[in-house]
Amino acid sequence: MSRRKLSLFLSLLMVMSLVFMACGARSPATTPVSKPATSMAAPTGEGLTFKNPIAPPTKITTYGPDGKVATWYTELSLTADELAQVKAKNLKAGFELINASEWDNANLKGFQDASALMNISIVGQANCNLDPIQQKKNMEQFAALKLDVMTCQPQDLDVAAATFNPLVAQGVKMVYMSNVPTGYTAGKQYVGAITDSLYDMGKDAADMMADAIGGSGDVLSLRVAGVNYVCNTRDNAFETTIKADYPNIHIVGVGGFQSANEAGTVASALLTKYPSVKGIFVSYSNPCIDVLQTVKSLGLKGVKIITMDLDTTCSLDMAQGGNVSGIAVDLPYDMGFGRALMCAYGALGKACPAYVTSPSFKATRTNLKEAYLRSFGTEPPAEVLAALGK
Repeated sequence: MSRRKLSLFLSLLMVMSLVFMACGARSPATTPVSKPATSMAAPTGEGLTFKNPIAPPTKITTYGPDGKVATWYTELSLTADELAQVKAKNLKAGFELINASEWDNANLKGFQDASALMNISIVGQANCNLDPIQQKKNMEQFAALKLDVMTCQPQDLDVAAATFNPLVAQGVKMVYMSNVPTGYTAGKQYVGAITDSLYDMGKDAADMMADAIGGSGDVLSLRVAGVNYVCNTRDNAFETTIKADYPNIHIVGVGGFQSANEAGTVASALLTKYPSVKGIFVSYSNPCIDVLQTVKSLGLKGVKIITMDLDTTCSLDMAQGGNVSGIAVDLPYDMGFGRALMCAYGALGKACPAYVTSPSFKATRTNLKEAYLRSFGTEPPAEVLAALGK
């Protein structure tokens, strides 16, 4: 190999290394990922679609950023001919995780499984940890990889367009998870976005809170600060449902956090101000772990916690009869699978729904095992099963 070729080869390796090392969290490339059952979504004789789909509800309550009702996720599919066309393209994809959570890993696994069925190579992987500054750095590294398709969740939507414009200018087909950059239009700067049943998850959390505290009492709401469409919508739905449907429950304190590791400090301050609260809502499971540690350190055994998205720590506490009483759950594996299908739509130039939604449901101690099977495609971790006595 000539010195010039060797130099080019080493430069490419350096770029790849930077992408995989992006962000301070563990690199997803070395993070163990529980393997969901591949039977959840698989190719059919006629192409590629979801297996064991959940039928759409009578009314879809999720709306896209444009105010239009979302499309049910089972509308995504490829014909046998389209699948063959995608395979022949040998597409290169990039995948950015949101925060390397178990939920995120299940989403990644769904994307990996679908990509393998479509001959899509995932050549770059990174993690933004909900940080728009880190996301911008990651996208600069992805831009050097000359991708065909890219998927991630945009952060700080009002400035996100500047982060993704270089990739769009290259012709990379962008597929988003839940959030869409302000000023972007589906079919132009991006293919489409997929999400969970945002409003329903917030409503489920409110209903579980009411059940957990007996229908009355003071509670706290710990929500994501800043512009984050998915979290803002879910958090608002929780607060709106409590106020509309449960007049005997009062949200006495609302705390905002941006990074998950800030939530415990926010919770501690609010608990000092409102020591008699009976429940705490936490926007999603990663910050909930921090809040759970704070509540336990204060000896508040009677305070009930409701959150969203499955996680071993929160699930184990619930299985053990601890503070966590309910988790609003969605289908991250299927959403990851759907993101790959939408990438294929973009590569084919096939008209794609602008905003796609998938089901959500309530997970409590009584159905926790079933929740894992449906959401992640795996049984709960061994310690959770042991706590459940199964």
